[in-house]
Amino acid sequence: MSFWEIILDNEKEILGRYNQEYFTEQKIGEIIKKLYEQEIKQGHNLTIRLSKKD
Repeated sequence: MSFWEIILDNEKEILGRYNQEYFTEQKIGEIIKKLYEQEIKQGHNLTIRLSKKD
């Protein structure tokens, strides 16, 4: 099963994992804008990567 992972500041912390089967790339973008807006305003870098962990 593949997941989207949202990572804070170059792999320091995983903020969220979302099942790729249920969440499209567009939906992940919307999630980032709404849920992680504060981290972005504080100057943190967010990265989205694919993970195949179960």
